[in-house]
Formats: sequence, structure tokens, C-alpha cells
Amino acid sequence: MSEFLTWILLQPARLLGRLPPRGARAVVRPLGPLLALALPTRRRIARRNFELCFPEMEPAERRRLVRRHFRFLAEMLAEGAIAWCRPGKLDERIGTVEGLEHLEQARELGKGVLLLTGHSTSLELAGRLLCERTPTWGVYRPQGNRTVEAFQNRGRLRYAQGMFQRNELRAMVRHLRAGRLLWYAPDQDFGPKRSIFVPFFGLATATATGIANMARMGNAVVLGMYPLRDTESGQVRVVIEPPFEDFPSGDDEQDLTRFNAFLERHIRRDPAQYFWVHRRFKTAPPGEPDRYPGIRRRRSRRKKRKSM
Repeated sequence: MSEFLTWILLQPARLLGRLPPRGARAVVRPLGPLLALALPTRRRIARRNFELCFPEMEPAERRRLVRRHFRFLAEMLAEGAIAWCRPGKLDERIGTVEGLEHLEQARELGKGVLLLTGHSTSLELAGRLLCERTPTWGVYRPQGNRTVEAFQNRGRLRYAQGMFQRNELRAMVRHLRAGRLLWYAPDQDFGPKRSIFVPFFGLATATATGIANMARMGNAVVLGMYPLRDTESGQVRVVIEPPFEDFPSGDDEQDLTRFNAFLERHIRRDPAQYFWVHRRFKTAPPGEPDRYPGIRRRRSRRKKRKSM
């Protein structure tokens, strides 16, 4: 798709972001079933993730979760538009942030703060709600489409102090050592070389060792943050918990187990609001079979470009 055509397609987001949140979500909600049909591989990945993480559920209940998840994915488009395009400051009708006192107490120690979270479907709104209340820098994954990335970053830099690409480890460490706040969602599978296996929903899950390394090198206090949307009021509630004690402890397995347990505890409150369409369990322990049998792996655009 040409950059100009992509730019044209992004323009309705500016209008969508100015609507009341309930209205914006209602506009895009019908896209949920269409996304499930248009993205069959992602639908199968989500279904398989629910099978792996909730084996105790009846198949019909898991199917309902998949449908509900795709509804949240559609509504995520509206929330992203609100986060990136809405003028003014977001008020309490849109969302709240609880636990800011834990950030202040951590800063009083004279250290940087590493705020860890997971990929909730309300993550974009949570980011803006957080940034409007305290100076925050974020971490992002570059997009394959430069026009989308520019649109996304312009929107985020309206409220965030700055953004780091996720491979800019040295810059992030310097940032933390300078006593600043860094917000990071590292709950993805980065492969066996950068991970160790620790429990997540009862599965040995490849979890990034960079979490502990960054905290150690940056001499940072580490806290957990997670956002969930109240489906009755539509309000996003961002919860910041007290610092993890003795983190990093020097035992990466123990530290990463604590991080995964924190995520799992919050995800279980409303599982459909987590981002289940990525292959969170694609790296299996040696000797274990493929956890996504029969689901075709999509070759990345970057690899295709390099091979041309």
C-alpha cells in the first residue's frame, strides 16, 4: 500500500478520536466479527492461546472468549484514535490512574523507575492517562509501514516525553540511571537466546531476560502497572502496584516468575482484554512439540525486503 493511500486511510482516526468514548467504540464495534473473518490466522492463534491457558474451560466458553476478544480488538482502534488524536486532557470519565504514590515513593529513592506492563487492549489509552499525570518515556516496536509509524509516534509524543525503540538498550539504561521513568511492555516471545523459561498460565514460557538486565544496569526500582476497562462504564482503570521487593534479586528465574505471575493475576480478571493474537508461546522448551500445530507462520516484511 502506498504511503499516500495509507495517510488517506488514517484520516478518519482524527474524527474518531474526537467522539465521546462510547460513541467511538460503537462506531468500530461491528468490525470485530469482520476482523475475525479477515484474519483467520490471528483467530486461530487466539483460539489456541485460550486452549493452552484455560484448558479447564468448555470449548463453547472459549469460543465466546475469542468473539469477545475480537470485539475488544476492534474497540482498540477507537481507543488508539482517542489516545493519539483527542485534544485537551483526558478526564475521569475516560479513565483513572491509581497508585501514583508508589511512583513518587520510588523517585524519592533517587533512582530511575522501570514500570512494567502487558499488552492489554486498553494499553494506548492507559499510556496517555499515565503520561498526563507524570513525565513518562515509552518503548515501542517499529512498524513495517513508515506512514503508520509516523502517525503513531506523532500521536504518542503529544503526551509522552519521548519514545525508545525496543532495541535501544544502552539509551534506556542511561535514561534510568538519570532517574527517569520508563514504561515497557515486554510480554512477548523474543526467542530462546534472549529468554529463559518460567511459568505463565502453567506453561514453561520464554520470558525476556532483558527485564532483569535493564533493571540491574539502570539501577532502577521496578513496579508493575496494568490497565483494564470497566465494560459497564467504559472507564479505563490503570493500576500501579507497589515496587517488586528485591528486584532484580540476582536470580533471573525468580524475578521473571514474579513478573509473569503479576501479569497472569491481572489478565485473569478479564481474559478477553489481553492481546491474545500474538504467538506468546511460540518458543517451546527443547523436546516439546510445536504449540501452534497447523497454524502457518507469517514471514515478516523486513525479512522479505532483505531477501529481495
